[in-house]
Amino acid sequence: MTLFLCFFWLLIVYATGYLAAKNKDFFGPLRFITAIYILRHLPFIFYIACNPESFNRRILAVCNTDVNSAFIKYTFTETLAYLSIAWGIYMFLPDGGSKKISVKEFSYGRLRLFAVALFFIGAGSFGLFLYQVGGLQYFLAHLSNRVLLMQGKYYLAFMQVLFLVPVMFLQCVKINNKLLDKLLTAATLLAGIFMFSVLGGRESVVLFIITFLSAYHFIIRPVLFGKKTILAGLVVVLIFVVYIFAVPLLRNDPIKSYKRGGLSEYVSVRTLVYQTSYVYIDVFACNYFTSENAWYFRGFLDPVAAFNVKGDKSQIPQVDQGVYFRSIVDRNTYYAPPVPRGELVATSWPTENFGFAYANLLLPGVVLFFFLLGGVYALMYNWLKSSNYNAAVLVLYILVIFTFNFSSLRLAIFLRTFPLLGLLYLFFYRFVTVKKQR
Repeated sequence: MTLFLCFFWLLIVYATGYLAAKNKDFFGPLRFITAIYILRHLPFIFYIACNPESFNRRILAVCNTDVNSAFIKYTFTETLAYLSIAWGIYMFLPDGGSKKISVKEFSYGRLRLFAVALFFIGAGSFGLFLYQVGGLQYFLAHLSNRVLLMQGKYYLAFMQVLFLVPVMFLQCVKINNKLLDKLLTAATLLAGIFMFSVLGGRESVVLFIITFLSAYHFIIRPVLFGKKTILAGLVVVLIFVVYIFAVPLLRNDPIKSYKRGGLSEYVSVRTLVYQTSYVYIDVFACNYFTSENAWYFRGFLDPVAAFNVKGDKSQIPQVDQGVYFRSIVDRNTYYAPPVPRGELVATSWPTENFGFAYANLLLPGVVLFFFLLGGVYALMYNWLKSSNYNAAVLVLYILVIFTFNFSSLRLAIFLRTFPLLGLLYLFFYRFVTVKKQR
């Protein structure tokens, strides 16, 4: 009963925040992040409420608590986090919804040319990778070793430009509504899904599709909730669920897994909720850390130290602080940064904003960093509107909503991604935008 109360309490909190948002745009920061929280958090909590024994017992052991007490504390902390992020959005977001795109500011010919050029850059990076690893068939046959095969292929970062291509062709459709542009939009969308899927990264595919849907919403027609929209959304969710199950199966040879009787490891409701939610990590963070063992920003600058070290890096501090989380739970031993990566486990539990904030400053950290995160979301949304939905800014907005937070690893990833998108923004502004006559 306690776990169900936690579920319904957060459902009420999220629903109230969604309905009370002063910006009624679905892809506006508060409604958008609320929808994400509902999909990420509530299914996991409901599953655990129905199956309390399925919650990770090692977490309860290392935190010296029971599942009901652990979720009560998590629910309180998550409520505070959500109210803080809503407060940050409210403080930095002006009144008014999304404005309509002004196609008069774009040069149609240059926009189309830029989109084609970016597609060939992204697809060329993908093709070069396949050529170097021995072809598509070889890579798919060794997909379980994809991390090793992709190691050192830094040019794959240029595949990020594929995010902009369908967006720019949608802008072409908005300007001239030509059939060819519609076909190019569909073709580049499918090509992008194929290329990102081949590389085995589910997150990239999901972000790519959501970026396109948000672009359609801002550029062509707002997404409004009705029977058709809800039905289409259910179909998309079903396809997404199948996709989540399919990728791990392809990585781990489904025939061998089936013969070993281990297919349920990849296809089960428990697998789905644990792979789509970090709630169990947040539960660990808020139940484990206290004023006696909090980190207080120790190791926050470890990514800088790791970047400057050449050669053997086994003795440098671990960049991903989520490895500390996983090591604490797996070994039932306290770890605090900095610790050489060779002394920790090899896998990570992403800290995200919740775990980072609580591990370093406890509840005050949750209030502070979720307020700041809400402010970042609002400022990005303001920039998106003022840029006339510049394709690079739109992509950056989606990436910020889904991947940005103040943990050291996420900040390092963002600082690596931002220069490329910033350069594309400037090039788009200078090359595609028509200068206004005075």
